[in-house]
Amino acid sequence: MREAIRAELEQEYAQRRAENERIEESRKREIAERYPEIHVLIREREQLVFGTLRHILNHQAREENLPEKMRSLSEEIRRKLKENGLPENYLEPVFRCPLCRDTGYTGEPVREMCTCMKEAWQRKMQAQNGLDVNDRETFERFDLSLFSDQRAPGEKRSQRELMQRAREICEGWADAWPDTTRDMLLSGPSGLGKTFLMRSMARRLSERGKDVLLVSAYQMFQTARACYAANQTEPEELIRPAILMIDDLGSEPLMQNVTVEQLFLIINRRQELGRSTVISTNLSAEEFRGRYTERIASRMMDSARSRVIILKGKDLRQVRGNG
Repeated sequence: MREAIRAELEQEYAQRRAENERIEESRKREIAERYPEIHVLIREREQLVFGTLRHILNHQAREENLPEKMRSLSEEIRRKLKENGLPENYLEPVFRCPLCRDTGYTGEPVREMCTCMKEAWQRKMQAQNGLDVNDRETFERFDLSLFSDQRAPGEKRSQRELMQRAREICEGWADAWPDTTRDMLLSGPSGLGKTFLMRSMARRLSERGKDVLLVSAYQMFQTARACYAANQTEPEELIRPAILMIDDLGSEPLMQNVTVEQLFLIINRRQELGRSTVISTNLSAEEFRGRYTERIASRMMDSARSRVIILKGKDLRQVRGNG
């Protein structure tokens, strides 16, 4: 996905530069046709530059007072433009970003993405993951006051305290990746904020420029089956991202001898390649093992490489309904 987005961005920037050139040429033609006195000054400045280059190439003496003559001509051109109601910079190079001049990159000799391209990258990453720019699912908007301050079932802490800790873990993971446990499993009943936390993680990771793909369990299996139907040895679209986030695992139809094998292949292959997988599920640990077998459960619940977060408490939708 990173390569595809980079290629798409570079194509967009190339189109932007082509449009800039079109605007510049259009303005030059306009000046030549409508403002001949300005065009004469421009030609004089060009001839001064070209004449100096010829002298240099022929090892001849340069034009005397060249900087002063260039400055004087440029000032006269700007004055004439202003007199005719045009901006003084009307004939200067056109670009949207003054840092990279619409190349998308800065730095010499080592190039890096310009701030403008990084922002465009983030927008595309978020769009790829269905994260609207006005989406409310962010860590900053995670409202702990919605959760009960009563002790959660089987816990010494309240549901609010448990959710505060869950938010801290998820935000810390998204901020620190890849210097974290490789995988994560969010488990608990519906309505406790698992999807909210996962989407907040995906947004933070994409803001950091990380290669993250967020899909529902249903979308993931649909993609996997389409790949196999096309005779691909493995679902590259699901294997390639540095971070794969699978939401609501356990809600998808369970196809005998298919669903479990596909999930195992994806998780196992990603772990072999050192890539991260984050899963949210309504299933308990016991239900997860029963549905997906011990070999998958052991890979996602191994404390050496995976962080397991178990959410408990009241369904927020029921709380709101009673309010």
